[in-house]
Amino acid sequence: MFGWALLLVTAFAVMAWALWNTYAAREVRFRHQVEAGLNAVNQLQISAIGAWRAHELAEAQMLSDDETLATAASLWLKQRDPTHEALLRTRLRSLVERLQYSGAFLVDPQGRRLLGAQGPTDGQLPAVEAEALAQVFAQAGPVIVGLRRSSSFDFAYFSMLVPLFDMDGQSLAAVWLVMDASTTLYPLLQGWPTTSHSAESLLVQQDEQGLLYASPLRQWDDAPLTRYMATGHAAGALSDQLMRGVRGVFYAHDYRHHGVVATAGAVPDSPWLVVSKMDTAEAFAEVQQRNWQVLGLGASLVLLLSGSLALLWLRGAWQRERTLKRDLQEHMLWLDAAQKAAAIGYYAYDLSAKTYRASPMACEIFGIEPGLTPTRDQWLARVDPRDRDRVWEKNRQAILTRQPLHMQHRILRQGDGQTRWIEVLGDYTEDQETQRQRIVGTVQDITERKQTEEALERYRSALEAQVRIDPLTQVANRLALDEALGQEWERAERGRTSLAILMIDIDLFKAYNDHYGHLAGDECLRRVALTLASATGRAGDMVARYGGEEFAVLLPGATDEQAQAVGERLREAIRELRMAHREGMVDGIITISVGAASVQPLALAAGDDAHTLLQRAAELVRRADTALYVAKQAGRDQVCVWQPTMMHASPPNSRH
Repeated sequence: MFGWALLLVTAFAVMAWALWNTYAAREVRFRHQVEAGLNAVNQLQISAIGAWRAHELAEAQMLSDDETLATAASLWLKQRDPTHEALLRTRLRSLVERLQYSGAFLVDPQGRRLLGAQGPTDGQLPAVEAEALAQVFAQAGPVIVGLRRSSSFDFAYFSMLVPLFDMDGQSLAAVWLVMDASTTLYPLLQGWPTTSHSAESLLVQQDEQGLLYASPLRQWDDAPLTRYMATGHAAGALSDQLMRGVRGVFYAHDYRHHGVVATAGAVPDSPWLVVSKMDTAEAFAEVQQRNWQVLGLGASLVLLLSGSLALLWLRGAWQRERTLKRDLQEHMLWLDAAQKAAAIGYYAYDLSAKTYRASPMACEIFGIEPGLTPTRDQWLARVDPRDRDRVWEKNRQAILTRQPLHMQHRILRQGDGQTRWIEVLGDYTEDQETQRQRIVGTVQDITERKQTEEALERYRSALEAQVRIDPLTQVANRLALDEALGQEWERAERGRTSLAILMIDIDLFKAYNDHYGHLAGDECLRRVALTLASATGRAGDMVARYGGEEFAVLLPGATDEQAQAVGERLREAIRELRMAHREGMVDGIITISVGAASVQPLALAAGDDAHTLLQRAAELVRRADTALYVAKQAGRDQVCVWQPTMMHASPPNSRH
């Protein structure tokens, strides 16, 4: 009797150990998925911020290289006459209206503010910008001052200083560019693939006083750049770990003193850290629920064991044998329940008979009737045709080499026809007495895990695409156009083909905005963008919002004549909209002016080693912009193709 009791206790212990290991392994995998997803969100947001900084610096460099702007500034500084002042104000206003800057000011080398978009101004640059001004002229290039607050503005802003030089290379002046962080930087931290109530990403900036919250906090109302992270108030505080240089995934307590799982990464070439976090209670709620299930299962096993031992002592040998048989059946039910809870089934493949035996859970995963012994061909018939050859080859190699089997593939579940993902593990075994060779292992339904991975990948792709889409008009933005222009330029050089671009401006749009209001102006921009995208006519053409009311259309392979034809078609399409514009042209409707230019990139590059590919591509944009200026000067509502005679007909706000 003692031997039977010992055997029963051992069986229960092995079962409990197997169940516990199964649940512990699933908990580790789930925790890894949460940490990997959080780290992926953090890295995507860091990449988006880095791309934004690089794009803004590139815009500033183009402004510094603008000889027309430098010439206009030089003339105004010498003469201080209204004509040159108007030209400079127009250019500064275009930076504010078209490139989303909150302010653009002309300052002298001593840091005095001279002119803004609204007219002459006075006063000195803030102290931090004044210190950076000397560095701007010393390195002859734009400098990012960074994210900060000052008495000059009532919002957190990101600013840059752009140097201007005269024809002799002498320091002339600088342009101070100011951006509202709430409309340019902070939206890059708000994209999350979940509806979590506690998930948030923080921008942290370190200075001599400590770590400063540089972005809005979800749970506090403090303005950005006004509160430092508290240190030393709790063991494992988020701020303490960041100060020690901890990066990647870690666990800590945040500013609410809540336990969080967090990941931190540095934004390249900046003093910023991006910290993405989520309450551990919310992130691992499912794991905690499973732990309670494990404890309940263990308690049930203990109670069952106690009852079985009591019956053994109270009844005779015959009753003890009967009780053991009944207990064994109950234990098998518990094992089946555990398999269902873990979505894991067991199988054994007999190499000589070429048949499978499977547990009830494995049969349920495949959708076959329990108790059957399907052949190898019947088993493989349930594998998705897209994976069948790969699965057969992996099984064949495992049998030949007697190595462990590990693979993931899709199946077509019998009965409902659903496509499910499974993970198969197996190992080669051989019975020394019967010489029977088998592969024994587990099969687990991992469909939900695969769906989570696919959803995360879709979010990653959507976030990368969102950076290149104009949020108002839903067409490509300036960044996407610059990338496409460089790619098409290289393709045209290789193929010895032409490349054309149209620069389009809505005629008298400021008057339209003033008369009808900004909401109507936004709707006008959306309708014009949709019409341009619908009327281009070729799959390879690209419509992009260049800034403000200006659009660009990239036409790979188009000549001057073809570009002019497309421009006329777009102009007529806008006229056919018949959008009322009382302050517009004679017809009282919205119209556009179009500048077109086409080049042979290979011919333009011949013998030109002094300019980069991007600089040569910028020449195409400059020509189309010059043609647009000529079209507007000639009365608007027309298409003008660039000619060499237009070399000196450069608009006040031309780009190079």
